[in-house]
Amino acid sequence: LDRLFDFAIPDELDTAAQPGCRVRVRFHGRRVTGWLIERGEAQFDGKLQPLLAVSGPPVLRADVAELARLVADRYAGSLTDVLRFSVPARVAAVEGSEPPARPEIVAGNGLWRDYPLPASGAASWICHPHDEPFAMLADLARNSTGAIIVVPDARDVARLASLLPEAAVLTGELSNRVRYRTHLEILAGSRPIVIGTRSAVFAPVPDLGLIAVWDDGDDVLAEPQAPGWHAREVAALRGWQTGARVVVGGYSRTAATAQWIADGTAADVSLPREVARARRYVVDALHEPDRDRRRIPEPAFAVLRKGLESGVVLVQVPRVGGAQGLVCQACGHVARCGRCGGGVRPDRQGTARCRLCHQVFDTCESCAGREFVGVGAGSQRSADELQRAFPGIPVLRSDAQSGVLEAIDVERGIVVATPGAEPPGQYSALLILDTEVLLAVPGLRAREEAVRRWLAAIARTAPEAPTMIVAPQDLPAVQALVRNDPGSFAQTERAEREAAHMPPAFRCVRMRGESAAVASWIEAYGADVLGPLETTAGAEALILVPRPGTATLRRVQEIQAARSKAGEPVVEVRVDPVDLGA
Repeated sequence: LDRLFDFAIPDELDTAAQPGCRVRVRFHGRRVTGWLIERGEAQFDGKLQPLLAVSGPPVLRADVAELARLVADRYAGSLTDVLRFSVPARVAAVEGSEPPARPEIVAGNGLWRDYPLPASGAASWICHPHDEPFAMLADLARNSTGAIIVVPDARDVARLASLLPEAAVLTGELSNRVRYRTHLEILAGSRPIVIGTRSAVFAPVPDLGLIAVWDDGDDVLAEPQAPGWHAREVAALRGWQTGARVVVGGYSRTAATAQWIADGTAADVSLPREVARARRYVVDALHEPDRDRRRIPEPAFAVLRKGLESGVVLVQVPRVGGAQGLVCQACGHVARCGRCGGGVRPDRQGTARCRLCHQVFDTCESCAGREFVGVGAGSQRSADELQRAFPGIPVLRSDAQSGVLEAIDVERGIVVATPGAEPPGQYSALLILDTEVLLAVPGLRAREEAVRRWLAAIARTAPEAPTMIVAPQDLPAVQALVRNDPGSFAQTERAEREAAHMPPAFRCVRMRGESAAVASWIEAYGADVLGPLETTAGAEALILVPRPGTATLRRVQEIQAARSKAGEPVVEVRVDPVDLGA
């Protein structure tokens, strides 16, 4: 059903029935709601069913409908699945209201003077951790004819809205009434600047001159519902469609936008070498990791002590809770139960036990050592350890378990936070612990995500504050911080994935479903497929083809349409999923 159908327009609906309106029609014996996309001569020779009703004014602009079609084809989905994110639900009570006057927008202050931002086209922007990215985005929006700025979450929206009070705000937290009224105001041209979360990328801004996406590596910018589009890719499609400037940025760079640079479709926007050298931020790592195997080695304690002399220190840990396992302090081997091979961790009384058979563990199977240290310890364990090490110093937690702190009310202390939960402030030092947890995540983007989270923490520090990352300095992800060079790291990530025939250099289509359904899907495809691989939820298979893979995506759409029409079991299809390998 992913195509246009012809209906007759009765005389009494001729004036109201305009492209972009919602309409009621009879379809296969049922009354359903659809969109009037275009008017013209019928392409069907038989008798046409008439429109039954027109619901409201035109709210779907032609260019947004065209964008929705491009997105559906890019993600092997259907047009209607994309349109539900493009236009909010109708609330008739707000229709007919006079839109507010267009606000006067004061031109920006030239905050981009250090960055080689092109006047048009697409750009992959690496923001220096001690610059103000939201102020820079607000500056860019004010110098555009019309602008859309997409950020990951509501906290970012609130922060940006405080800098752009004249902008319209679109988030999932708004009521249908407010969202629909704002949509009508944008359509009327009263709100030339829009800020919001991922679906704001479809906002019908007239005379669109800028589409910006901040922190495109954040998973929340990928829509979880079918067809699983990503705001970054929709922004790129819309920029290509309308000619608007596209700026995708973050403190780090994703392999996806590194691919844009390699393809020549986007400019590399980062500080010139001489400017970056003058504004270097200090990051240190372990030069001899085998010398001190403790979770918090002596160099890390030195950074904490130095930072506490002048203010509050930030300690970033990858997760909440306590220790997830033990490592022998003498030989470094992970503690495993000698009876069943299960992992070992402390119980509530602090006794080391096997997770599976609960056998008490007190001796290393490798070297007979009896001293162990926790690995993968979360924020709770970290706060307890630091409080014992620094008695009399306030140790605060900020995480999903204990609550995210909105502010710090001490002049001197330690804040233990998980990624994304760091309270605002300028910290006098930063310590990054348990780096192996993020780097060992079973996913294609593990190292990229680790660098993104670490740089976001560095952005919370004062310009001269030192950062200590407890990891061997020769790891590529750690080198990206030590050398202040996330751009080269992103290019390396992209090149390694290209060699492995993985996204973003290759287009990936993932199928998930019941084993029989996935096998039937593969049989219908009739070409090389990786898998199926049996999982706890059924089966999974992959198609990997060189970009752009247009023919493959079209074939995937055809198979999905045929299976839907035949009523066959559902197979979830995702193109370039962000959680590939997880």
